[in-house]
Amino acid sequence: MNLLIISLSKLDYKEDVLLALQSAGIQKASVWDAKNLNHSLESEFSLFSGFFSGGNAHEDEKLIIFSHIKNKDEAKEFLSNLEAGGVPIKEEDILNLYVVPVSLVFDSTTGLIEN
Repeated sequence: MNLLIISLSKLDYKEDVLLALQSAGIQKASVWDAKNLNHSLESEFSLFSGFFSGGNAHEDEKLIIFSHIKNKDEAKEFLSNLEAGGVPIKEEDILNLYVVPVSLVFDSTTGLIEN
């Protein structure tokens, strides 16, 4: 078993990502709202940035998607589905994807799985 982690930087592609996950057979996933700290850490005045945010206030919003997958091929299929759907993942900074092996998984439908 593996843990799939996706950091989605461009929220305009949220629906495409969720559909690509589903067509790759990845049914159970958790989605968390997150914030990209790049700009906050670069600014000396980040304490006061909330007062000065302009029209790009949502620029730093991200989604973090977690799911367990059986193997790396499911993650590869997900990426292929995105490309087939016209999402320019190689040309734009849309998402980061990580696959991490896990040694123990519990799910109510599959029970305890130990690797």
